This record gives sequence, C-alpha cells and structure tokens, in this order.
Amino acid sequence: MSHIEPVIRAARESDADAIARLHAESWRSSARGLMSDHYLDDEVYDERRSLWRSRLGSGDSPYLTLVAVQRDGLHGFICFKLRADPKWGNLLDNLHVDPELCGRGLGEALMRVGVTQVEQVAPGLPMHLLVFAANRGARRFYRRLGGVESGEVQMPLPEADRNADAVRIAWATPVRLQAE
Repeated sequence: MSHIEPVIRAARESDADAIARLHAESWRSSARGLMSDHYLDDEVYDERRSLWRSRLGSGDSPYLTLVAVQRDGLHGFICFKLRADPKWGNLLDNLHVDPELCGRGLGEALMRVGVTQVEQVAPGLPMHLLVFAANRGARRFYRRLGGVESGEVQMPLPEADRNADAVRIAWATPVRLQAE
C-alpha cells in the first residue's frame, strides 16, 4: 500500500472474493491454535468466500459492510450486523486489516466511518462485539476506543461444532468512540 490514504466505501458484491482472501489471511495469522490447522490451511478461504458472496449478494441483508481500498487492492473491511441483539444492539461482526498494515490507523478509520454509518441506519442502539479472549492486541484496541469488556462467552467457530473463549466488548448508546 502506498502513502495515499485508502478510500472507505460500501462493499459491493464484486468485493466478496477479496474480502474472503483478507478474512482468511487475517484468521491464519491471528487464530492459529484457536481454529484447527486443517480448517485454516485447507478450508477457510472457500468457507469465507461462500459466506461473503452470500452476504453481499443478498438484497435485504441485515449487514452493513465497508471496505478500505486503494489502486493496489482491498486492505481492510468492517462488517456490522444491524439490530443483532435486543440487549446488546448492533454487532460489530468483523474488522480485519491486512496483517502487514496493523497498527497504522486503518482499523480505527474503519471503526469511525462504520460507527457513523451504523448510527445513520440503526440509530439509538448500543454496539458490541465478540473477540477471542487470547487476542490481547484486539482487546486493547477496542478498549482504547472506549469499549468496555462485559463478560466472557463461548463464541461459535465456523468449523464443526467448535467454540472458542471470547470476551464481549460493548459500547453504550449513543455509541461514541474515544479519541486517540
């Protein structure tokens, strides 16, 4: 990625395969040991491609997905499931940035644009996410943005009835991300 800032825009159906590639790569670098090697090495891309093609191809999807792109490709994405839970509100379902670009502000930019858009289409709701308990870097990132760790849960994994220890991170309504 060059020094030019990426454009953050709504995901299109044609972005599904690139999103799936980035999603798979992100999990291969961050979920090793939480998900099976077989799944990460042999199945994750095809499974994620099927999921993203379905989500982005559906006309009435409950998901809001944004991508960060430049001329050389897609470098990050964020996905919210709107009105996902009566208590916890909107779900931040995915936030993935090219592993080589982590720590450069792209994840925070996606969060800020994403939260602003979610507030426009599903206003007045709290927001939450589930993050692997072992992913201390992600937990620190979300706490820095004002998220509050609100308990441990078992998070279903996309492979064969497996779960992982996760932490729920929540923002009260109105959702306001803390400044740097």
